[in-house]
Amino acid sequence: MRVLVPVLAFATIPMHVQAQEVDVAPRFDLVCLGAGSANKVTNGSVSAWDSAGNYGTANIVGNRAVPFDDQVNLWIEGESGQIRMPRAMLPLIRGGEDGWFKVKSIEIGEDEITGSIAVNPFNNPKLRIDRITGAISISGKAGNYSGQCTKYDPETVERAF
Repeated sequence: MRVLVPVLAFATIPMHVQAQEVDVAPRFDLVCLGAGSANKVTNGSVSAWDSAGNYGTANIVGNRAVPFDDQVNLWIEGESGQIRMPRAMLPLIRGGEDGWFKVKSIEIGEDEITGSIAVNPFNNPKLRIDRITGAISISGKAGNYSGQCTKYDPETVERAF
């Protein structure tokens, strides 16, 4: 006669599970000084008469580049960030909150940071920051901007006055 003996296997389960370290990118704030050119709509009217007394008019609509100097403020923490765009590059219809716009699709590499700025559904300028030189460039439908960024800590920055 055979007797079957049930065999139970016990797995050791630790009483506490240690949290794994998550590699979270620290927040950094940048202030950038630079210049650019904003694409602005321009229009004009032309009137003419010929020797027979006939009269004609024409309206002309076009774009012109308007140069500007401005400061850009920016903060990035992990996959989220916000930027204060140059005023000259902002369209009349825009989103944002208190002048700050969300930076979307942020990619932080060893040498550069890229993303796009959510100004409105039709205008999402491209952002590029060179992490080696500190150069910033913003390019989109409303114009272009380039400048030089400096990292700062808002908690410890020394005020000018």
